[in-house]
Amino acid sequence: MATKKSTAKNLSDGSAQVDAHLAKLPEPQRSTLQALRSTLLAILPHAEEKLSYSMPCVALQGKAVAGYDGFKDHCSYFPHSGNVLPKIEGLPADAMTTTGTLQFPVDEPLSASLVRKLVKVRMAEISDVSKGKRYDFYADGRLKAEGSMRDGQLHGAWRWYRKDGSLMRTGKFVDGAKTGTWQTFTDDGSVAKTTTY
Repeated sequence: MATKKSTAKNLSDGSAQVDAHLAKLPEPQRSTLQALRSTLLAILPHAEEKLSYSMPCVALQGKAVAGYDGFKDHCSYFPHSGNVLPKIEGLPADAMTTTGTLQFPVDEPLSASLVRKLVKVRMAEISDVSKGKRYDFYADGRLKAEGSMRDGQLHGAWRWYRKDGSLMRTGKFVDGAKTGTWQTFTDDGSVAKTTTY
């Protein structure tokens, strides 16, 4: 029977670690980063909070999407990739960037529209897998599909989920071609359709 994936992430140990980390920061860094944290969790309510490289971050399926921290003279946003920031237009005039860091003033939170752009680019990068495990996500970070890739082709078992988290379909591929038994489920977990390839 199909089951719904849990979304109660905000009560995790990771969230408690982030709380403790932010509590140690001075003002105004703490409030600025709390605002960024709230923005990230509003955009990705199904993300996991944790510490990565000893800094707060939000992650999807264990993959860091966005990290952040406070420093003496600035706050920083870390997209956990050197490929994200070069793709973003309209960065704040008072922001400084390196390949993998966006530095911004200690008392000016990043706008929700900018954070949304940064998150969208990083999520697309996480899903761009040609070999190994691949995850596709809905815009809010809920898992949409998961399976394996080989040489740019879907290969092995795959699972697709609805926006409410319920399992929608399962099936297997061999080098991009459907094979074996595929099943489609109703949102309550009952088998609605079975197809053999």
